Amino acid sequence: MMKSIIVCCLLFALSSTVFAQYSREEKLEHLKSRTDIKVTESTEGGEKDILRIEYPQGKVIYKNIGDYEYPATSYPHSGGQHPEYSPTFDSTIIDLTTIDTTLYYQKYSFWQEVSVGSYETAPPLVGDINNNSLPEIYGIMKDYSTGYSNNTVMEMNELGGFDSVHSYDSTSVSRTIYDVNKDGKNEILLHRFPPDTNYSGHSWLFFSQPSDTSLATALSFVFDANTQQNKNTFGSWDGDELTDMIFGWECCPNGIAIYEYNHLANNFDSVYYYDPSQIDLFWSGFAIGDINQNGKTEFFAGSVNGKVIAIENCGDNCYNFIWQGSVETNNAYLYAVTNDLDGNGKPELWIGGYHFWNGEAITRITIFEASGNNNYVAVGKIDIIGAFNFYAKNMQVLDVDKDGKEEVMMCIEQHVLILKFSGSQNHHTYEVFYIKRNDLAFSGRNSVFYGATMYDVTGDGKEDIIIHMDDIITNVGMKLFTYIYKADFTLDINEPEPLPEEFRIYQNYPNPFNPSTSIRFEIPERSNISVKVYDILGKEIITLLEKEFTPGSHTIDWEAKDSNGQLLPSGVYLIRLNATSGKDNYVNTIKAVLLK
Repeated sequence: MMKSIIVCCLLFALSSTVFAQYSREEKLEHLKSRTDIKVTESTEGGEKDILRIEYPQGKVIYKNIGDYEYPATSYPHSGGQHPEYSPTFDSTIIDLTTIDTTLYYQKYSFWQEVSVGSYETAPPLVGDINNNSLPEIYGIMKDYSTGYSNNTVMEMNELGGFDSVHSYDSTSVSRTIYDVNKDGKNEILLHRFPPDTNYSGHSWLFFSQPSDTSLATALSFVFDANTQQNKNTFGSWDGDELTDMIFGWECCPNGIAIYEYNHLANNFDSVYYYDPSQIDLFWSGFAIGDINQNGKTEFFAGSVNGKVIAIENCGDNCYNFIWQGSVETNNAYLYAVTNDLDGNGKPELWIGGYHFWNGEAITRITIFEASGNNNYVAVGKIDIIGAFNFYAKNMQVLDVDKDGKEEVMMCIEQHVLILKFSGSQNHHTYEVFYIKRNDLAFSGRNSVFYGATMYDVTGDGKEDIIIHMDDIITNVGMKLFTYIYKADFTLDINEPEPLPEEFRIYQNYPNPFNPSTSIRFEIPERSNISVKVYDILGKEIITLLEKEFTPGSHTIDWEAKDSNGQLLPSGVYLIRLNATSGKDNYVNTIKAVLLK
């Protein structure tokens, strides 16, 4: 079978430190040097090479840092050594130590920084709860020398910036937006921290919307399972239309719990618990879907040593353990489901983990499909060389380029990747659609990604990339923040849009702007177009374009530079469109405000 190798050679000279891959020992030293987390070696269950990492709000995660030993039965000739790539399915190899990320810069560009972040390894929570078409980003504030703030809502304003509009008292982590009680309004799930006499350290607070057009600010109820809850995920899975919730049960022992919302109690009741400690310790997940297509929902979770289990719904408040498997990696904590990428009629289950092999960091994703009822077999693998996820580790499935087929976004360690299916029926190969690395970390700064998500923040129909991250300056402190990268690529339009009925130039967006802005104009017929920028006194600064355009809507970007490539000072600038066709001449000017 095919082995697709993505190894992009550098096209220009770079410092040898840019793509340097630290050894396992150096990575551990970096981890232990951080003051925001507590790192110890776990002694639970007699396991070795397990790190216990505790975050400021008390959350604990476990990482297996031992060298993975491939089983002799992995492939016929492996003998316990690093295996050959399978002769029975396809493998894709992406080498982060050599790939040239500059090849992908044109697809997304830095848009702005938002002054909230997270110290938990999870994707940012982004939404539009109050339905005003101005998205919110949820997180906590910390600016080097300041302490951690409460959970804060940063909402986009009419000019494209973000303002603090609400704060939740004594809360640390924002996890999910979901209509729990099915009343048409959303609830938001927040972790209560620090604990006090009213709330334990494991309390999760559900806030509801007082009205359809308000944020979720009213405390509706408090849920406390008397243990740490991991990856709380919501849905309606057992046919009774009530909201169900699954999460990882952290303590005594670590397991999988499913609860159901009770309208009368306005809280969740326990309906199922599975203890996988006889298989392995330290579990997380989840991938959720009807992978074996029997009309019943399955739930997948993985362990610190690469074991995988599946639980299946069997009726109203009924769940059964149905399958045990494994993947060739430790820390099987990455999960996603895609909807038949290869066109063979079967959905795919993605299970990712990460390990060291002879000190080399590897993230391996195994793609499964159902083989009969309640059995799952590997049909493809993706190896990402140079990534062991001490921090960021999440996947999201969405149609990024709007071609009708899903892509997979993953944030792993200090990289965000978007993978696009490039195979054929029963052949799972993938290419890199986009890759973004943490340039702060690669330039020598003490900075990490915590997680990423994709959401159409700018309202142009394309999902942007939102990344929670930090920056630590020795003897100064840590700053939490979120970077937004806006999508710049052109979408393929399957259906022709109606042609504009008149000439028009729209106000640039964002405005005010820094460092770049977009200018959109519409023309009803083929025209010669000139777009020029002037200062407030009428002096020409730069010609952005001067060419013939076909009818339709067009957008250009301006990076606030003059014709010599020099950055312009703050101020008001005039952007003038002149459109000349066979029968019309249109001139209009907008004001653009540059802020530094």
